[in-house]
Amino acid sequence: MNPDENFIEKLRKELQKPLPGEAAQFRMAPTYRPRFTHEEVIKQQPRLGGVMLLLYEKAEGLHIVFTQRKDYKGVHGGQMSFPGGKKDELDADLIATALRETKEEVGIDKSQIQLIGKLTELYVQPSNFLVYPIVGYGTGITGFTPQKDEVEKIVEIPLTFFLDRANVNLQTEIKLFNGMVVNVPAFVYGTHVIWGATAIILSEFTFIVERLNND
Repeated sequence: MNPDENFIEKLRKELQKPLPGEAAQFRMAPTYRPRFTHEEVIKQQPRLGGVMLLLYEKAEGLHIVFTQRKDYKGVHGGQMSFPGGKKDELDADLIATALRETKEEVGIDKSQIQLIGKLTELYVQPSNFLVYPIVGYGTGITGFTPQKDEVEKIVEIPLTFFLDRANVNLQTEIKLFNGMVVNVPAFVYGTHVIWGATAIILSEFTFIVERLNND
């Protein structure tokens, strides 16, 4: 077993423990982001979505794949995100949603993905989505194929980048879809800014990895 596979097995066990949830998520949440109880979220009748935090090996170590969305006129236009999307009525569950969307958006088949676990669901108010993050480990990945209609670019980032708190900018200036300019916590990787729901999901994930590494 190589070092990455050993880490993945440890991570699988760690994700079976109680998740830190909001305490870890909100390390990367904008100060203006409201907190909602489960009951308040359900009252909004949110759409359900599944996203895939996909780890995979490269020569330099474990990486995570992201998509940069097309810059359309909408809430999430141009943003960095995990492969994922809305639950289809034919999807058996939200794991199936995340696997299907990963195939569609970046060209990785479910046969290449080992399911490692899940993270805490996250309510995304601007688009009224309740998002369920799935953690997977990709095998035999030699490249990605972006979905032409939705994906502007595929971005591969080392896991170690997110574990270095020096790479967190708590006052990153962002222009929202409505034209408002705000300062938000973000991971800034070159010209790529990861903030909002994606950064919040990463915040819980890195908290779990840090907990694992400190055991």
